[in-house]
Amino acid sequence: MENNEIAEIIRLLRKSKGITQTELGKALGYSARAVSHWENGATEPNISAIRALVAYFEISFDEFFGY
Repeated sequence: MENNEIAEIIRLLRKSKGITQTELGKALGYSARAVSHWENGATEPNISAIRALVAYFEISFDEFFGY
């Protein structure tokens, strides 16, 4: 999976909840800047962040990675 695909998935999940990058960051224990970097493809979330994302959005790892 390419970095831009992960970025798009995170952006779509966040927008589907109607929350800001700041709100998502606070919920996960990350900064809004980190969320912004994930969404624009500057960086990828580490495994701890991915675990937090799938738990927060109540999806499986397979769903997160598009399987």
